[in-house]
Order: sequence, then C-alpha cells, then structure tokens
Amino acid sequence: MSPLERDNIILEAALEWGAEPAYDIRNGTLGMTLYIECSCKEESSYIRKLAPTEIQGLYVVVTYPTDVLTYADLEEESYADYYDPKLS
Repeated sequence: MSPLERDNIILEAALEWGAEPAYDIRNGTLGMTLYIECSCKEESSYIRKLAPTEIQGLYVVVTYPTDVLTYADLEEESYADYYDPKLS
C-alpha cells in the first residue's frame, strides 16, 4: 500500500466517522488493519455501530483507553503509606 492510498483511506474514514478519533493503518494479527482509537468507551461504541468490519480490504478495529494499572504505574506508587507493622 502506497502512502497516498493509506492517506486516502484515513481521510475517507475521518470524513465518514469524524475527525475526533485517531486513525492508523498497520499490520495486525489478521493482516492490514485500520485502527480507530477513540477517547472513551461511549465514543467507541458509537463508532463501532457505524463502521463496517472491513473497508477496502482492511480489517477495522475500534479501541479506547482503559484505566488498567501497569507494572510501571505500581512502581511509581509509594507503599510507605500502606505499611502497617502490626500486620507483619
């Protein structure tokens, strides 16, 4: 896929479903995939109802961020506030 074809697909998607989500085309587990990254679950549900599962030979995946803590987040947190010597 040429950069011009890629840009045209992303432009078509943005015109169809709005400029608010971020669009990207990259190789996924099922082949070339159009990723639509929404800002919240409600927006992703709305876009998922509008967007087909495939567009111009690309799979379509709609995502949104979740508030799952990662190991890096846990390392930054101070555990001194949670330490209770009576429980040792």
